[in-house]
Amino acid sequence: MMKNKELFQRDPTTSKLLNDGVAAVKDAVTEQERETLRYELSHFVCEGQYKDGIVRILESYVSNINSATQLAAWISGFYGSGKSHLEKMLRHLWVDTPFAETGETARGLAHLPAEVKELLKELDTLGKRYGGLHAAVGALPAGGGLNVRLAVLGIVFKSKGLPESLPQALFCLWLKKSGIFDKVKKRVEAAGKDFFNELNDLYVSPVIAKALLAVDANFAADEKKAREAIRAQFPRRESVTDEQFIRLMREVLEENGKLPCAVIVLDEMQLYISDSPQRSLDVQMV
Repeated sequence: MMKNKELFQRDPTTSKLLNDGVAAVKDAVTEQERETLRYELSHFVCEGQYKDGIVRILESYVSNINSATQLAAWISGFYGSGKSHLEKMLRHLWVDTPFAETGETARGLAHLPAEVKELLKELDTLGKRYGGLHAAVGALPAGGGLNVRLAVLGIVFKSKGLPESLPQALFCLWLKKSGIFDKVKKRVEAAGKDFFNELNDLYVSPVIAKALLAVDANFAADEKKAREAIRAQFPRRESVTDEQFIRLMREVLEENGKLPCAVIVLDEMQLYISDSPQRSLDVQMV
């Protein structure tokens, strides 16, 4: 007599869900997170609504590449229907996330239909023509506690290795444009501090002020003046204008004057908007 478990390709009594059946839409940083991502990709069943959703998004992007605008995609469904899982898989398939430890890639791990493979090939071709491929992913804060422009900028900043907070990100961008980012970072680390952790104390950190003065003696007269100049030049903001938002997006994403083929995945959008007409309008403008 055949047992129920023998009907499945993988024995459900011995196969453990590494993600406990819940997809977290964020970048895989730790070894455990990367192993979970490999598991999710290799077990991804790109059929039905998953396939239809990915095909619609990719077809829309490819067909509108020469248009003045790109359409956004809204993924809807009831709680637990797999919205976040679709978003996460799309993000990693978009850039074909590599796993250096095993030599595998996202598209190689996933079992994809021919239609999806062909669209991803077209995406690769467009990436070579423009500024490459890029993906940014993150969840918007529930309840709308942060201005949507700042929230989206933070997600894009993080995807490019910058701090999520606007003042710290602008400070890093200024260091890079001035050609002194690596020098300042090395001096902070030589003082026994983690550079990005120290940025949390940007306005009061004596280590950052000393490092900056050591690299650029003309920045300020002394450490106190240096900290005052940093606070004045990179102040905290409650919001940014549409023009500032677009300028910063371009500044962060552009490579050699070209914008990459980029996907920005914003999870928990409905929770963020809630019942606020203003946040709904802000999201639409973004």
